[in-house]
Formats: sequence, C-alpha cells, structure tokens
Amino acid sequence: MKPDIRDFTRAELEEELLSLGLKATHAGRVFECLYKQGITDFEEMAEVPPKVRAALAGKYSLCPFPPAEKRVSLLDGTQKLLFRFHGGAPAESVILPGKGRLSACLSSQAGCACGCTFCATGALGLKRDLRPSEITAQFAACLREAGGSLSSLVFMGMGEPFLNWENVKKAILILSDGRSWNYSQGKMTVSTVGIVPVINELATSTLKVKLAISVVAADEVLRAKLVPMQAKYPLSEVIAAARSYCRARKAQVFFEYIVFTGVNDSAADAEKLIRLIKGIDCRVNLIPHNSPAGRTGDGEPSVKTKAFQKQLIAAGLRTYLRLEKGSDILAACGQLAAKLP
Repeated sequence: MKPDIRDFTRAELEEELLSLGLKATHAGRVFECLYKQGITDFEEMAEVPPKVRAALAGKYSLCPFPPAEKRVSLLDGTQKLLFRFHGGAPAESVILPGKGRLSACLSSQAGCACGCTFCATGALGLKRDLRPSEITAQFAACLREAGGSLSSLVFMGMGEPFLNWENVKKAILILSDGRSWNYSQGKMTVSTVGIVPVINELATSTLKVKLAISVVAADEVLRAKLVPMQAKYPLSEVIAAARSYCRARKAQVFFEYIVFTGVNDSAADAEKLIRLIKGIDCRVNLIPHNSPAGRTGDGEPSVKTKAFQKQLIAAGLRTYLRLEKGSDILAACGQLAAKLP
C-alpha cells in the first residue's frame, strides 16, 4: 500500500519532493490543497503543476476517509463521531458544547493498552496506533460539525497520546501549520496518564501545546489498583516530571483527578492531593467517575465532591468541577468504547 501523503508534515513533504527531483516549495501549495480546500484527488489540485501531481499520485495515496457515524446527546447537545479506519480500527471523537464555545476531543489510538480499570476504552485493549492522517481527519470532521470553528482541542479520547507520540506530534504540526488549518498550538491540550519520558521531552520541545496529567488518585497504592501504568511510572516520578516541566517551560499543568464515590473523595484524600502537588503551578480538574455502561445519575456533582473542591480551593489550588456531558450517548470521560448506543 502506498503511504498516505497526509501522514507527512510539511517539512517531511518538502524532503519527499526533493527526493523525487522536484522543488520543495511545492509542499506549501499541496498542503493548502489538502487542508484548506479538503481535496482528496491529486488531479483536482489545480494550483499544483501537472508534473508534480503526477509524481505524487505515482508514489502516494490520497483517498477520502469513510464518513463518521454520528450521535447527538438529547441532554446537552454533545456530539459523538465514530470513525472506522482501515483494517478495522475504530476511533471516536467528541464535540463538547460550553458557554459560547465548542471543544473537540480527539483519539490518538484505536483502543488503549493502559488498561485503566474504570475506562471502557482500556477494556478494549489496543487495536493499533492511529496515523497522523487519521488524527487530523477527526479534527476536520469535528470542525465541519462545529460549523467551522472550534475553541479548543484536546487529545483525550481513545488511547494514550504519549504512547503514540510521534504520530500525535506530527498531527499537531500539521494542524498548526500556516499552510494547513493554522490552528493554534496554544489551544491544544495533550492528556497523559503519566508517560514520564515524553513529559520530559515535551518540557524541552518547541511545541506550545498544554499538558494534562491524569493523577486519578493521590494514594499510590490505590492508584496502582486503578491504573496499571502506575507500576511502570509511579506517581511520585510523574509528579516530579510535572514539576520539571513547569520549571522548564514556565507553564501551568492541568491535573485530572477522577472522583470515585466512597473511594478517593474524603477529606483525607483531598489532603493527600494537596500535599502531592503543593508548589506546582497547576489547575485541578475534578472529574466525577462515569460508568462505562452509561448514565447513572443526574449529571450533577455530589455534595461530597463539592466539599472536596472547596477543600482544595481553600489550600490555594485552582480547582474546577467538570460537568458530566454526553453520558446518554456514551461520550463522557471513560465511556468511549467504539460503539454507538
């Protein structure tokens, strides 16, 4: 199978053109055709010289992706898109409405190898990594559904982005390229369960994306039961990497804390979290646990969860409650399992 031309960054495409004896400057026009115009046939690239089109068509593929299957929440307007990529690789994206804004949540893998016990995606296991073209295809579809404007973008759907980092990184470069969508990296957030080597790499990179880390629970013993990756990257090492990241980039980090009723939502648990992240420039997002089976409550945070938030705020931590959205269509955090209800 020919490689998909949409898997190349513009710098890589320039090198490919040079290897074909063509001018590297054609890469910019090709990018505009691919992304600004959405062309899926080399012959339709009218602004690209015929010689260049013929050379590209002979070596690379460019086929439209199958249209996504769509569901819309009747409760809050959340949209879920299910993609079925080549070789039986399913992936889901979610468009989340907010006050005057729309955010898109993209998948980086079909399935996930992390095996977090509370996550429907983890129960699938890893099918395969998604290619850059498959990640950017999700963005293009979400952008269309959003009417051409997205306020922010998070890599927080199916999969662990840092275990497919090279492809995710390429997708980020393509999305933010001035000859492509020119989507600001500052509006992008990449979420990880704590892959320390990539956190360290991001700390010294030139990328401007934001970092979110899934703490899940502040107690290492409890976290080990919930997050198998804890065995490879202990929470203490993850937090140390987060501190280094903040120092190196002079940037804030987001900590995602999943609230399990009666498990990690006590005052003592809040105190453990406070001690764990003390001194780090951060924002804490509290995420009520969503059952992988679907909606189980009224979507409102419990009194205990609100008390947990107040305790963190009193300790000087910027803390926000994430409202449950899309649970009736299995689109909330932890519910993505490549199926539509």
